[in-house]
Amino acid sequence: MKLFFSPTSPYARKVLVVAHEKGLVDAFELVEVNPWKDPEDLLAVSPFCKVPTLATKEDGVITESTTICEYLDNISAAPSLVQPNRLEVLTRAGIAQGLKDATVASVLEGRRPVEFQWHSWLERQRNAITRALPRVPTPPSGRFDLGDIGLACALAYLDLRLKELDWRSLQPGLGPWLEEVSTRPSMLATKV
Repeated sequence: MKLFFSPTSPYARKVLVVAHEKGLVDAFELVEVNPWKDPEDLLAVSPFCKVPTLATKEDGVITESTTICEYLDNISAAPSLVQPNRLEVLTRAGIAQGLKDATVASVLEGRRPVEFQWHSWLERQRNAITRALPRVPTPPSGRFDLGDIGLACALAYLDLRLKELDWRSLQPGLGPWLEEVSTRPSMLATKV
């Protein structure tokens, strides 16, 4: 298997954390790419040129981070990261995905020259983040399933890219939780 990734992508990090948690990180070749430069090796397997992308011999090319995570969950004998309550876990993973999406959209829009930025779009993304965080319950200590992994990667990405956003004040329980799970080997191995 070949995993195309960018170290700063919160989507790729989610996949890498899952790979570490499932004991699969040594099962694939990691190919670091900058998707914004249209690398030929990534374009050869995915016309979307997005990370993460997982190229497998048996099952073809898999894109979209949650789909890749579910694939990894299914091929490993390690305990499942989506069971026993798959719908509940995937619902939480979807909320975390929304946080990542809004953060990435904010970051990308903020990279445009100020005179070309769509300020109402930027405000909409920031508002989505600040509306969502107070509704995210602090995960219980000791649990680290796919929903929790997605949330940890989303919060760490907020710290990396939107330092000015004081997300910890919006949901005070999440800061200490992130500090706790950030000491996991899978999170340490994927830290930027």
